[in-house]
Amino acid sequence: MEKKIEYYFDFLSPYSYLSWTWFREEIQKLKDKGYAIEFIPVSLAQVITSYETKGPAEIETKRNYLFKDCLRKSLKRGVPFVLPRNLPFNSLYVLRMIMAADESQKESLIDLFFRAGWEFGKDIGDSDPLEEILNEAGHPASDLLERVGSKEMRKAIKDNNQRALARGVFGVPSFYVEGELFWGDDSKEFFCDFVNGKDKYNEDEYNYFAKNYPIMNS
Repeated sequence: MEKKIEYYFDFLSPYSYLSWTWFREEIQKLKDKGYAIEFIPVSLAQVITSYETKGPAEIETKRNYLFKDCLRKSLKRGVPFVLPRNLPFNSLYVLRMIMAADESQKESLIDLFFRAGWEFGKDIGDSDPLEEILNEAGHPASDLLERVGSKEMRKAIKDNNQRALARGVFGVPSFYVEGELFWGDDSKEFFCDFVNGKDKYNEDEYNYFAKNYPIMNS
């Protein structure tokens, strides 16, 4: 049976960008271990709405804290981090573009769009700047732009959102591998432990918690 890693992300999410800066370096190593990688773009806003809760950007104190956290992490890692020209932006168009792309193009396009938005501060929320970004990088922009507005591509993102929810995804980035979910940019250590067969936690305590919460001991 093929081993697979599902990578759930949204270009709107700065933590998705930060995770991409290390995950892209792991992809070939993971393939060498026998893992197939599936890139699954989702709408974070629609995933969060499904849980009837507010997104981090809707709470001012949380939004400001998380942005400072991203600045700290990027500086610590030596990773470029700048604001996209417009923030927040509607990421649905660029998410659909990934779904419209051939499988062989997806990794390079994900890298292109993350870097364009969060490394170079470009607008990645509209068709005109995306077309310019694609053309400058030598990608066939006209083919992608023709496909991206189709009903099929709109449905593809909705299907991805539902698939994410079925996997227990509640935020991005998320990595789903062999029945385990790893959430967040800072899950790298535990994700890597898992794929290297070194994952450790108290399973009995977890199972007790999951089965019995809320726990009301007298």
